[in-house]
Amino acid sequence: MSQVDTSLEMVASTSKARCCNWTLVAYGVLAGIALSVVVGTAFWLGRESASASSQSTWNGIARDKVPTDLLAASATHGGANMAVCTAQVGDDAEGFFALDFITGDLKGWVYYPKMGRFGGLFMTNVKQQLGQSKNPEYLLVSGGTFGARLGGNVKLAQSLIYVVDTRSGQFAAYSAPWNSAMENSSGTPQMSQMILMDFSQIRDADSGAKKPMAPMPGAAGPGKPGAADPNKPANQNNKK
Repeated sequence: MSQVDTSLEMVASTSKARCCNWTLVAYGVLAGIALSVVVGTAFWLGRESASASSQSTWNGIARDKVPTDLLAASATHGGANMAVCTAQVGDDAEGFFALDFITGDLKGWVYYPKMGRFGGLFMTNVKQQLGQSKNPEYLLVSGGTFGARLGGNVKLAQSLIYVVDTRSGQFAAYSAPWNSAMENSSGTPQMSQMILMDFSQIRDADSGAKKPMAPMPGAAGPGKPGAADPNKPANQNNKK
């Protein structure tokens, strides 16, 4: 075999090896792409399934079985001497409210998201409406409402703060005058008295179990015959 033939065979062999190598690389790349597609699709489907599940349930309960006001309920908690709750104040502002049982002071702090700090402070004293109980026990909850405009940029908060005196049965509802412009434009702090919206009584003084009424004259009782029937003749009333 000539030197030329040998060189050609070496070139052909080298080309074939390179071709095989490129083929293996191409298969590897394609397999990697396919695997990435499969993994990515499974991950996306898993997220979609979890998202759909979270949207259709609330704490493991089907959302269509849960009242809408409960789905939007604010957090509340109480202890021996203090109760706290959260409430929506403005479109983008939430308030944190605390009631001190000992002093009767109700205060609310509103967080300014753009400023990263508390910028609003509102306060009142519930003993003015609920009385001066020696050892009061209060409940504190919040509820959504329409924020009526008070004038200019000032509106009532989008929540009412309800305080209940469990000993007397009295309760009161409060709101706060909220100026959204002071938060949005300049982050200016605002402080004001809370507004008493209304108050009432849960437990009436004369409510509760009533004493049984005395039987009407002539009414039948244990071991006592009933009164004579006025529609019957006297002789029939006397018959046994």
